[in-house]
Amino acid sequence: MGLTARIKENSRRISDSLAGTPDYFELATTNLSLHRALKEAAQRHARGRLLDAGAGRQAYRAMLRERCERYESLDVSGPADHVADMQRTGLPDAQYDTVFCTQVLQHVPDPAAAIGEIARVLKPGGRAVISVPHLVWMHNEPHDYWRFTEHGLRRLLEGAGLRVLSSEPVGGLICFLAYAPSTVALALLWPARPLFRLGLAANRLFIRLALALDRVAGARALYPTNVLVAAEKPG
Repeated sequence: MGLTARIKENSRRISDSLAGTPDYFELATTNLSLHRALKEAAQRHARGRLLDAGAGRQAYRAMLRERCERYESLDVSGPADHVADMQRTGLPDAQYDTVFCTQVLQHVPDPAAAIGEIARVLKPGGRAVISVPHLVWMHNEPHDYWRFTEHGLRRLLEGAGLRVLSSEPVGGLICFLAYAPSTVALALLWPARPLFRLGLAANRLFIRLALALDRVAGARALYPTNVLVAAEKPG
């Protein structure tokens, strides 16, 4: 196995191993910056019956269950409450008060169809919280199809009849530049678990420093690593 393939495979194993734990959000600047932004968005918008659409490892399950009355997950494969394609969920119309969809649409061949499904299953007045990547490495290949701008995501949401309430860039240039060292270092340390744990502890300090510098640099609008949007289905 070549170096690039080994880094990607070990990174996947690390994410699988740590999903659902606080350490998952300490793996890279992009993880932590997005987690912070999504936590704030969930506090503002998550309520009632919530669908975690494209839940994958369900890394946000614990956070979301604290903020909704009923949590349900959907993914193309199990374990999930609903095993279905995001582009054709088969769920009934107008069932959910909130749909949470983070870092999924880049893996969907037809993101407009997926957003249309989000709009369809939302109740009138329901909210969608959606994040997408703008600057990020290739991953989950060959099912890595898209990168999004704020304007492109807004166009897709409005095309599905949703009203955009807020849109923000998450992470900036320093966040992006620091992402690679974190990812590569931890992936190479993974086979030696004691060294990996030491590397993870050092990485916590590194990514916090990078995110602090990112705030000072103030270049998020130019170099967002991710885009986070909240939208509402008109009542």
